[in-house]
Amino acid sequence: LGSLITGIFGADSLNALSTNVWFNLLFFLLLLVFAASFLGAFEIMLPNSWANKVDRQADRGGLLGIVFMALALAIVSFSCTGPIVGTLLVEAASKGGIAPIIGMLGFSLALALPFMLFAMFPGWLNSLPKSGGWLNTVKVVLGFLELALAFKFLSNADLVLQLHLLEREVFIAIWIAIFGTLAFYLFGKLQLPHDSPVSHISVGRLGLGLLVLSFTIYMIPGLWGAPLTLISAFPPPQHYSESPYGVGYTQLSSGGVDV
Repeated sequence: LGSLITGIFGADSLNALSTNVWFNLLFFLLLLVFAASFLGAFEIMLPNSWANKVDRQADRGGLLGIVFMALALAIVSFSCTGPIVGTLLVEAASKGGIAPIIGMLGFSLALALPFMLFAMFPGWLNSLPKSGGWLNTVKVVLGFLELALAFKFLSNADLVLQLHLLEREVFIAIWIAIFGTLAFYLFGKLQLPHDSPVSHISVGRLGLGLLVLSFTIYMIPGLWGAPLTLISAFPPPQHYSESPYGVGYTQLSSGGVDV
């Protein structure tokens, strides 16, 4: 998608698109919808009639039948896959490059490999983990990530308009709130609509929770001017903040004295 936009509209088109206010606001709202869906507010579903029509075509057999069978799977699983693919398409349209291509390759492999492997080794089906609350936990974690990414697009629009509504400190505070809440969720202290009752958490979930909590604590010094190198590409630049020289530091232009 990024290559197509570049080929049609020129080499600078992606940069112009990524700094367009309406483009960034549109994708901010789009990612908010995706995040709300993953968090359990509603399901994004394509019409059932589409799935039924495609499913009937899958009975043709042969290569064409396989194509329609795969298409039916994509339509039925759209509520889970749509937000992920949508985010990758946003990245492709705004940045281009190899990253969205790798993302789509990984996504397609993750969907295709299980079908290939289970067809080759049917006995493995017995070892599959049972569906349940852990699947919803995966969706919720992705929802929080979508929510955090959404504010990057809102920040881009704010930077272009120079409204100073989402300065560096505010952006970092929002991310601290998002990832701090995610840590509480992973520790089982917060439940969302589709969650199963949690009597205990697994070691893997505890480890991920500790990782998210560590990341949240890492961001806190950024409120006082720390550079936050690990996420430097996401928050507004250092100069676009309430205290561009750090908290407690002012620059006196008249005498050239730094305090």
